[in-house]
Amino acid sequence: MADDLNGKLAQAFKYYVEVSSVGQNLTEAAKKEIKDKGMNKMLKETCGDPVAKASEAQVFPKYCDKKTKKLHLDVFLGDFLVELAATVIQNKKKLAKRPDLTDSEVLALAAELKEKIATKADAKPKEVKVDAVTARLTDTKAYTGTHKERFDDSGKGKGIAGRKNLVDDSGYVTGYKGQGSSDDQQGASPSK
Repeated sequence: MADDLNGKLAQAFKYYVEVSSVGQNLTEAAKKEIKDKGMNKMLKETCGDPVAKASEAQVFPKYCDKKTKKLHLDVFLGDFLVELAATVIQNKKKLAKRPDLTDSEVLALAAELKEKIATKADAKPKEVKVDAVTARLTDTKAYTGTHKERFDDSGKGKGIAGRKNLVDDSGYVTGYKGQGSSDDQQGASPSK
Protein backbone atom coordinates (compact mmCIF):
# COMPACT_ATOMS: atom_id res chain seq x y z
CA MET A 1 0.00 0.00 0.00
CA ALA A 2 2.76 2.44 0.95
CA ASP A 3 4.75 1.65 -2.22
CA ASP A 4 1.62 2.11 -4.34
CA LEU A 5 0.91 5.45 -2.65
CA ASN A 6 4.53 6.56 -3.11
CA GLY A 7 4.30 5.57 -6.79
CA LYS A 8 1.20 7.71 -7.22
CA LEU A 9 2.84 10.59 -5.36
CA ALA A 10 5.86 10.32 -7.67
CA GLN A 11 3.58 10.41 -10.74
CA ALA A 12 1.75 13.47 -9.44
CA PHE A 13 5.08 15.12 -8.59
CA LYS A 14 6.40 14.54 -12.14
CA TYR A 15 3.13 15.80 -13.63
CA TYR A 16 3.47 19.13 -11.83
CA VAL A 17 7.16 19.38 -12.77
CA GLU A 18 6.08 19.11 -16.43
CA VAL A 19 3.22 21.57 -15.97
CA SER A 20 5.43 24.17 -14.29
CA SER A 21 8.12 23.96 -16.99
CA VAL A 22 5.99 24.28 -20.12
CA GLY A 23 7.84 24.14 -23.42
CA GLN A 24 11.00 22.56 -22.05
CA ASN A 25 12.19 19.07 -22.95
CA LEU A 26 12.86 17.49 -19.57
CA THR A 27 15.08 14.50 -18.92
CA GLU A 28 14.07 11.88 -16.36
CA ALA A 29 16.53 13.42 -13.89
CA ALA A 30 14.99 16.87 -14.41
CA LYS A 31 11.51 15.44 -13.73
CA LYS A 32 12.67 14.53 -10.22
CA GLU A 33 13.22 18.15 -9.16
CA ILE A 34 10.43 20.69 -8.72
CA LYS A 35 10.60 24.44 -8.34
CA ASP A 36 8.56 26.47 -5.85
CA LYS A 37 6.10 27.46 -8.60
CA GLY A 38 5.26 23.84 -9.41
CA MET A 39 5.00 22.87 -5.74
CA ASN A 40 2.61 25.76 -5.05
CA LYS A 41 0.44 24.80 -8.02
CA MET A 42 0.30 21.18 -6.87
CA LEU A 43 -0.58 22.03 -3.28
CA LYS A 44 -3.16 24.71 -4.21
CA GLU A 45 -4.98 22.39 -6.61
CA THR A 46 -4.93 19.34 -4.38
CA CYS A 47 -4.77 20.49 -0.75
CA GLY A 48 -5.92 24.10 -0.71
CA ASP A 49 -4.44 27.54 -0.26
CA PRO A 50 -3.43 27.39 3.46
CA VAL A 51 -1.28 24.31 2.82
CA ALA A 52 0.35 25.95 -0.23
CA LYS A 53 1.13 29.10 1.76
CA ALA A 54 2.67 27.08 4.60
CA SER A 55 4.84 25.24 2.10
CA GLU A 56 5.94 28.39 0.30
CA ALA A 57 6.82 30.38 3.41
CA GLN A 58 8.12 27.81 5.86
CA VAL A 59 8.72 24.28 4.60
CA PHE A 60 9.88 24.51 0.96
CA PRO A 61 12.82 26.87 1.69
CA LYS A 62 13.99 24.53 4.46
CA TYR A 63 14.04 21.40 2.28
CA CYS A 64 14.96 22.73 -1.18
CA ASP A 65 18.50 22.73 -2.54
CA LYS A 66 20.03 26.08 -1.64
CA LYS A 67 21.78 26.59 -5.00
CA THR A 68 19.18 25.34 -7.49
CA LYS A 69 16.10 26.26 -5.38
CA LYS A 70 14.53 22.91 -6.32
CA LEU A 71 13.09 20.12 -4.21
CA HIS A 72 14.08 16.54 -5.07
CA LEU A 73 11.48 13.77 -5.33
CA ASP A 74 13.18 11.67 -2.62
CA VAL A 75 12.96 14.56 -0.13
CA PHE A 76 9.32 15.12 -1.09
CA LEU A 77 8.48 11.47 -0.44
CA GLY A 78 10.51 11.54 2.79
CA ASP A 79 10.04 14.13 5.52
CA PHE A 80 8.66 17.03 3.47
CA LEU A 81 4.95 16.18 3.75
CA VAL A 82 5.19 15.28 7.46
CA GLU A 83 6.94 18.60 8.17
CA LEU A 84 4.31 20.38 6.06
CA ALA A 85 1.52 18.72 8.06
CA ALA A 86 3.15 19.82 11.33
CA THR A 87 3.47 23.39 10.03
CA VAL A 88 -0.16 23.47 8.90
CA ILE A 89 -1.30 22.30 12.35
CA GLN A 90 0.93 24.91 14.02
CA ASN A 91 -0.51 27.69 11.84
CA LYS A 92 -4.11 26.48 12.22
CA LYS A 93 -3.97 26.24 16.01
CA LYS A 94 -1.64 29.25 16.35
CA LEU A 95 0.82 27.28 18.43
CA ALA A 96 4.10 28.85 19.53
CA LYS A 97 6.01 25.64 18.87
CA ARG A 98 5.60 23.17 16.04
CA PRO A 99 4.13 19.81 17.08
CA ASP A 100 6.38 16.76 17.11
CA LEU A 101 6.67 14.98 13.74
CA THR A 102 5.70 11.66 15.35
CA ASP A 103 2.46 13.09 16.79
CA SER A 104 -0.61 11.10 15.71
CA GLU A 105 -2.45 14.23 14.51
CA VAL A 106 0.54 15.23 12.36
CA LEU A 107 0.85 11.76 10.85
CA ALA A 108 -2.89 11.65 10.13
CA LEU A 109 -2.79 15.01 8.34
CA ALA A 110 0.33 13.92 6.40
CA ALA A 111 -1.50 10.78 5.24
CA GLU A 112 -4.49 12.92 4.21
CA LEU A 113 -2.22 15.26 2.23
CA LYS A 114 -0.60 12.27 0.51
CA GLU A 115 -4.02 10.90 -0.48
CA LYS A 116 -5.11 14.25 -1.89
CA ILE A 117 -1.92 14.67 -3.92
CA ALA A 118 -2.10 11.06 -5.17
CA THR A 119 -5.45 11.82 -6.84
CA LYS A 120 -3.54 13.74 -9.54
CA ALA A 121 -1.33 10.73 -10.38
CA ASP A 122 -3.12 9.89 -13.63
CA ALA A 123 -3.30 13.47 -14.92
CA LYS A 124 -1.61 14.18 -18.24
CA PRO A 125 -0.27 17.59 -19.30
CA LYS A 126 -2.34 19.27 -21.99
CA GLU A 127 -0.79 19.42 -25.43
CA VAL A 128 -0.38 22.90 -26.84
CA LYS A 129 -2.45 23.25 -29.99
CA VAL A 130 -1.29 25.58 -32.73
CA ASP A 131 -4.06 27.09 -34.82
CA ALA A 132 -3.73 27.77 -38.55
CA VAL A 133 -3.02 31.49 -38.15
CA THR A 134 -0.18 30.95 -35.68
CA ALA A 135 1.30 28.19 -37.86
CA ARG A 136 1.16 30.43 -40.93
CA LEU A 137 2.71 33.44 -39.19
CA THR A 138 5.54 31.46 -37.61
CA ASP A 139 6.48 29.48 -40.74
CA THR A 140 9.77 31.11 -41.78
CA LYS A 141 9.72 29.45 -45.22
CA ALA A 142 6.86 31.75 -46.28
CA TYR A 143 8.69 34.95 -45.34
CA THR A 144 9.72 37.36 -48.12
CA GLY A 145 11.98 40.39 -48.43
CA THR A 146 14.09 41.42 -45.46
CA HIS A 147 12.19 39.08 -43.13
CA LYS A 148 13.44 36.14 -45.20
CA GLU A 149 17.04 37.25 -44.67
CA ARG A 150 16.68 37.16 -40.89
CA PHE A 151 16.33 33.36 -40.68
CA ASP A 152 18.38 30.45 -41.99
CA ASP A 153 16.92 27.38 -43.74
CA SER A 154 16.04 25.64 -40.47
CA GLY A 155 14.05 28.65 -39.20
CA LYS A 156 16.62 29.74 -36.64
CA GLY A 157 17.29 33.47 -36.43
CA LYS A 158 20.59 34.80 -37.73
CA GLY A 159 20.86 37.57 -35.15
CA ILE A 160 22.56 40.83 -36.10
CA ALA A 161 23.79 39.34 -39.40
CA GLY A 162 20.15 39.09 -40.50
CA ARG A 163 19.37 42.71 -39.55
CA LYS A 164 22.42 44.58 -40.84
CA ASN A 165 24.56 44.26 -43.93
CA LEU A 166 27.91 43.62 -42.31
CA VAL A 167 30.93 44.61 -44.41
CA ASP A 168 34.46 43.50 -43.62
CA ASP A 169 36.39 46.76 -43.45
CA SER A 170 39.57 45.30 -42.04
CA GLY A 171 41.83 46.90 -44.71
CA TYR A 172 44.79 49.08 -43.84
CA VAL A 173 44.38 51.87 -46.41
CA THR A 174 41.60 54.37 -47.02
CA GLY A 175 40.57 53.20 -50.50
CA TYR A 176 40.51 49.49 -49.62
CA LYS A 177 37.54 47.85 -51.37
CA GLY A 178 37.39 44.61 -49.42
CA GLN A 179 39.30 41.40 -49.16
CA GLY A 180 39.98 39.72 -52.51
CA SER A 181 39.56 42.88 -54.63
CA SER A 182 43.23 43.45 -55.37
CA ASP A 183 44.63 42.79 -58.87
CA ASP A 184 47.30 40.48 -57.45
CA GLN A 185 44.71 38.18 -55.93
CA GLN A 186 42.58 38.06 -59.08
CA GLY A 187 45.42 36.72 -61.15
CA ALA A 188 45.98 39.77 -63.38
CA SER A 189 49.49 41.09 -63.63
CA PRO A 190 50.12 44.84 -63.64
CA SER A 191 51.07 46.27 -67.04
CA LYS A 192 54.43 47.96 -67.45
